[in-house]
Amino acid sequence: MRRLIGLTGPYKLAVFITIITLIAATTAELLTPILIQRTLDNYLLRREYALNLAAVEAGKPNRELADKLLRQGKVIGPRLFVPINSLKNLNGKQKEAAQQEGWLDREDWYVFQATSAEAGRIAAQYADLILSSSEWHAIKVSDRNGLSREERKQIRQNDYKGLTRGTLQYLGLLAVILIFTFGQVYAASWIAQRVMADMRGFLFNHIIRQSLSYLSKTPVGSLVSRVTSDVGTIAEFFDNVSTSFLKDFALMAGVVVVMFMLDVKLTLVSMAALIPTIILILIFRKKMREAFRRVRSRVSAVNSFLSERISGMSTVQLFDTEKQSARDFNIKGEELLNAELSQIRYMAVFRPLIELITSAAIALVLWYSTDLHQAGLVTLGVLIAFVELIQKFFQPVRDIAEKFNILQSAMAGGERVFAMLDSAERIPDTGTDIITCADPDELPPEKTSQCGEITFENVHFSYIPGEPVLQGLSFTLPPGTTTAIVGATGSGKTTIANLLTRLWDPQQGSIFLDGQDIRGRSLADLRETIQPVQQDVFLFAGTIAENIDLGTGLDEQRIEQAAELAKADTFIRRLPKGYQTEITEGAVNLSAGQRQLIAFARIIARDPRVIILDEATANIDTETESLLQAGLDSLLKNRTALIIAHRLSTIRRANRILVLGHGTLLEDGTHGELLAQGGVYHDLYELQFS
Repeated sequence: MRRLIGLTGPYKLAVFITIITLIAATTAELLTPILIQRTLDNYLLRREYALNLAAVEAGKPNRELADKLLRQGKVIGPRLFVPINSLKNLNGKQKEAAQQEGWLDREDWYVFQATSAEAGRIAAQYADLILSSSEWHAIKVSDRNGLSREERKQIRQNDYKGLTRGTLQYLGLLAVILIFTFGQVYAASWIAQRVMADMRGFLFNHIIRQSLSYLSKTPVGSLVSRVTSDVGTIAEFFDNVSTSFLKDFALMAGVVVVMFMLDVKLTLVSMAALIPTIILILIFRKKMREAFRRVRSRVSAVNSFLSERISGMSTVQLFDTEKQSARDFNIKGEELLNAELSQIRYMAVFRPLIELITSAAIALVLWYSTDLHQAGLVTLGVLIAFVELIQKFFQPVRDIAEKFNILQSAMAGGERVFAMLDSAERIPDTGTDIITCADPDELPPEKTSQCGEITFENVHFSYIPGEPVLQGLSFTLPPGTTTAIVGATGSGKTTIANLLTRLWDPQQGSIFLDGQDIRGRSLADLRETIQPVQQDVFLFAGTIAENIDLGTGLDEQRIEQAAELAKADTFIRRLPKGYQTEITEGAVNLSAGQRQLIAFARIIARDPRVIILDEATANIDTETESLLQAGLDSLLKNRTALIIAHRLSTIRRANRILVLGHGTLLEDGTHGELLAQGGVYHDLYELQFS
């Protein structure tokens, strides 16, 4: 949770605005039941107690309370009229004793001012019912209710004004709640979207820097699920849960404070419902977290399966495995369904229990306060306010119950995202060595490039522990030469290219470029110096020009020159939009040979010192290959080239040929020398051309 909250660090101002608007909206929401209570008790349901003035002046019921009553009350003749809540600290027995002693009237009274001539006339007309002083008048509530409607309206002019004022204040509070809630929701949503964008950026940057060892053992669907689905749950947490929880807890705390201000006893009775609520939350929290972990895991499994099957759909269809794939998918879908149903079962029990506790709390307060209200210890306004406050208190609890699934989903998604961010299986990139080479085009004809010497020294490597691919391999490639590597499948040819570009690092031994260990050079510098044309060409969705450029900022002329040298310019210009032709996903609108030519142009545009051709001509027909060889001659001039191929016809012009077998160097020499030896190379040659 702490790490999730830490993601909002860059957006402190927005967080501050969110908190301020949340506090304002919550404060306004807490004021509404107080306003209702005061409007009811002070205007709509207002009544007073009538006390014997002489008794109170004598110190009834006690000196401290008597002095307070004298300050608050209104003296009309021999009586002192005080608000109902002035005697709330007296219990029912004490009030009964006061009535028997005669200093507390048994009936409720209504005190008013004659704010109009008509009200004064009514006070004079009913002098037998109304007690009057120079400023105030008092009438029993029962007698007031016996007056006509118009007479009641005249003597309650102040109450009507108070009700109007209270209504306007209530509408004002609703407007404040609306405005600040909008600000809070907007700011929270803005933070959520920014955090989601940051998280996706962090994850993508983290993934693209991971080693092939990590990427090869992590399903693509799982990686996609982390970046999309899991990050989405985190965004939903910030958008809907975090601010809601802050508001909910602030509202609950505020409700408790207001309830204690209104009536301590009723508050303590209401808080009795907290005990089962807390126990319920503690029990369900752990179980629901586990359920959501299972859901996230099953979602990832379904995504991985879909990604794999859709990518290999041609294989699925060619081998008639649609039914088996559907059965496998249904099994994974059933596992996801069961995980979702398990989560739903917990919520189906949790929510009704919270509703039951809420209703029980309201029933308990109503039951307890009935006698108090009849005894005059609790006003109807306080009772109504308490019912609303209890609902406001448990509304956040219900909201937490509603958002609990999102919280648990975000926690599970966050665990998976941070677990990925914490996995640092990447090729170390701590090198700082940089070698500056002369441009080979500026060298005298009799000299070769001073850069490009490659040395493998006792290199051992295995993809899987205990299954060696290279075993003590050693050789040196002089700068400016073209060397071919041949061998049977699994002999380690492609592995050499992967190690040379540091897609993997050897477990033992060293690889040197111009006399320096390649681990001492930065990955960016190394991969700028050594460029491979891989066996499986990958083209991104976009234009052909963008695929040749790949974000390096090459101008149009440079791109076209590279395509011409790679012999790709001719077919590109025949396309409807030429270099601006869009390549669809998977480059299915291009032939395998055309894709390979674009990959050649991509390498030529970067003008590397070392070129690796890894089975690069495997997908090119003989005619295209012959055209390509002419362009490669100028490209390979004064540069070190490593050619990996099964087709021996592509490597006859190599300066040197290395023959691999089971990860070791079996033969080394020129084409003619190796044929003369009559060894492995001779056998391979005879096998292909017999």
